[in-house]
Amino acid sequence: RQRNHLKSELLSIVRKTEDQQCAWPFREPVDTTEVTDYLNVIKDPIDLSTIEKRIRKGDWYKSKEMLHVDMLRMVNNCKIYNDPSSPYYECAESLEKFLKEIFPP
Repeated sequence: RQRNHLKSELLSIVRKTEDQQCAWPFREPVDTTEVTDYLNVIKDPIDLSTIEKRIRKGDWYKSKEMLHVDMLRMVNNCKIYNDPSSPYYECAESLEKFLKEIFPP
């Protein structure tokens, strides 16, 4: 029962994140056939669809903190790979602000 509560809470957080205007670059994995050097730079890729699959599977995330870590990694991967002047980087910064609101310290 507690596990189902956590699962629905985590799915709710992912949905709220996906609804953000700045979430579009994070909804699906980076297409490495188009961005051929991505995996040379980013060793541990993550995106919202992968996160959602992990939540639905049910045994990956043991806490909200674990979800927060993956979401921060997703944002940081974007900031590492993309130039600060790019729209992707701007989206990462906006999403980072949103994550601070839904995961207060």
